[in-house]
Amino acid sequence: MRPAACFHGQPGAPLELGLLPPLPADLFAPDRNRDRPELSAERYYDHLAQEIRRRWPDGGLRLVGFSIGAFVACEVALRLSDRDPALDLISPAAPLGLGDFLPQMAGGPVFRLARDNAMAFRVLTWAQGLVARGAPDLLLDQLFASAAGEDAGLVRSAEFRRILTSAMNQSLGQGAVGYRRDLRAYVRTPPDRFAGLGAPMTLWHGAADTWAPLGMTQALAAQDPGRRQVRVLTGQSHYSTLMAAAGEIFAAP
Repeated sequence: MRPAACFHGQPGAPLELGLLPPLPADLFAPDRNRDRPELSAERYYDHLAQEIRRRWPDGGLRLVGFSIGAFVACEVALRLSDRDPALDLISPAAPLGLGDFLPQMAGGPVFRLARDNAMAFRVLTWAQGLVARGAPDLLLDQLFASAAGEDAGLVRSAEFRRILTSAMNQSLGQGAVGYRRDLRAYVRTPPDRFAGLGAPMTLWHGAADTWAPLGMTQALAAQDPGRRQVRVLTGQSHYSTLMAAAGEIFAAP
């Protein structure tokens, strides 16, 4: 199996990996909430690529990204194009300019605020951080209010709630610097940013996803249909797709 790097969603943290089956012992899963907060997004994604080169100086790579982490995986892949990266993007957040996605996204108002009003976005994340620390279950219920498919059942699981509230506290409740860095970079991504990314890509998407609409995966695939394979998971939503896809991804050679 190729060595693999995995990029968590936002709000989220590497704690998300606790939802998944056993993973490779040498998996690189950086905590973008705490890692190098002084760096700009561009310099930070350079840093991630350099760290991967340091860990694995040669040979092919697998880059796995979930939700906003899919955007980060693509940014890193652009910087590692000489290393023959293979991409697995799970419930991916595609550049907003590729379609009229915001009205279909459960977090659409947050992304719109991050794009259009940096100060108001900062105030919002500060308020969310207070809730993440003081009433994490309330924040989780708010975020999953429109959950559909298998996610609607997952959010009733005590173990799922424990992992997700802890991950969201790491993301929002401890300064939110990495969270804001990722979201501000994401919402400013030009629609053609990844059109020339030549790496083979598998896009895993739940048909019932209310966080990242299926049209995001379809728009990414349409940029290079010969290299981009779409896997639609019937009945799955955002996190349930992460859990269903991981077993196949990490069992692959």
